Amino acid sequence: MSLHAAFKHFFRKCRLKKEGKWKGKCGYPRFKSRKKAIGGARFTGSIRVSPDAIQLPRVGLLRLKEHGYFPLNVKITSATISEQAGRWYVSICVHEEAGEAKEPQAATGGVIGVDLGIKRLATLSDGRTFENPKALRKKITALKRTSRRHCRKAKGSRNRQKAKQRLSRMHARITNVRKDALHKATAEIVARTKPDAQRPRVIVLEDLNITGMLKNRRLSRAIADVGMYEFKRQILYKAEQAGVQVLLASRWEPSSKTCSCCGWVNEALTLSDRVFVCLDCGSVQDRDYNAARNLAALA
Repeated sequence: MSLHAAFKHFFRKCRLKKEGKWKGKCGYPRFKSRKKAIGGARFTGSIRVSPDAIQLPRVGLLRLKEHGYFPLNVKITSATISEQAGRWYVSICVHEEAGEAKEPQAATGGVIGVDLGIKRLATLSDGRTFENPKALRKKITALKRTSRRHCRKAKGSRNRQKAKQRLSRMHARITNVRKDALHKATAEIVARTKPDAQRPRVIVLEDLNITGMLKNRRLSRAIADVGMYEFKRQILYKAEQAGVQVLLASRWEPSSKTCSCCGWVNEALTLSDRVFVCLDCGSVQDRDYNAARNLAALA
C-alpha cells in the first residue's frame, strides 16, 4: 500500500514536471531502512478497540496513554503503529457509511481582524493578544550542544544511538510546544464550542508570502519559529467546522502603515517602529493592534 502510494506520487510529479507545473525534484521512492527510517508497521485483520486499549493481530493487547479517542462500534480496516522521538503512536483507518453531512450553524458574532507577528503570535482587533512561545529560541543553545554531542560519537556505536534519541526528543519537544500554542490560539479565536452569537462571523487574515519572508537571513529563524502557515491552516479548517467565514486580505494591503482612525498612510514606517503615531489625527496606538483593526475594517 505504501509502495503503491509512493510510486503514484512519483509519477504524478513527473507528469507535472513535463507540464512545467513542478519545480522541485520528482523523488523516486527509496528503500525504507529499519536503521535510519522512522519505525512503524501496518496491521490488518481482526482489530478491536476499547476506550483505553487496542488489540492488534500478532501483537496483542496494548494499553493507551490517552483514553476515549478511538471511535467504538465501527468497521476498522487497518491500524498503523509509528515511533517518533521514543514515543509510539497508533492510528486506525475507519470505514463508515456515507450519510448526509450536517452543515454547521452559521456564526452571528462580530468581525475579527488577526495580525500575525514575531514578538506576539497574534493580535486581534478586539484587543486580545496571544504570546509567541518562541520554542526554538529558548532551546537553541541546548539544541546546538546536543547536536554537537551527537555528531562527535562514532558512527554505528551505541552511544551515537543514545545521542540521536536525545536529539530527537529535543526536536519533538520544540515542535510540541509550538503546536500547543497554535492550537490553543486558533481554538480560542474560532470559539467553536461557544454559542452562535459569541462566535465571530468573519475572521480576516493576511495572505502573507511566507516563502519570501523566509529569505530574509536576519529574521528567517524567528519567522519559522512562529509557524505562520500552520496558524493559517488551522484557522481555515476550524472555521469551516464552526460555520465561520475567513477572508484573506491581499499581501500588499498596507494594514500596518494605515491609521485605523482616519486612514492616513505613513510610508516611512519601519519594522522597528512598534508604536503607530498618526500625524493627521494624532492617535497613538500599538502597531499590531492598529493593523488588526484595519484588517477587520476590510470585511
